[in-house]
Amino acid sequence: MPNGNYRSVSINDELIDQIKQLIKKTGSYHSVAEFVSEAVRLRIESLEKQQKQKER
Repeated sequence: MPNGNYRSVSINDELIDQIKQLIKKTGSYHSVAEFVSEAVRLRIESLEKQQKQKER
């Protein structure tokens, strides 16, 4: 495992299979971890944007 601050999470097999299929089809990601990391980042950005809009 690479050096740094990392945590593990459990994801059900069905989601992992869907992610792997998307990676194969698109070739946009190098690994499931890369896909999941980006998905989480994008979701965080979306929630933060929604929160800012509510605060206005």
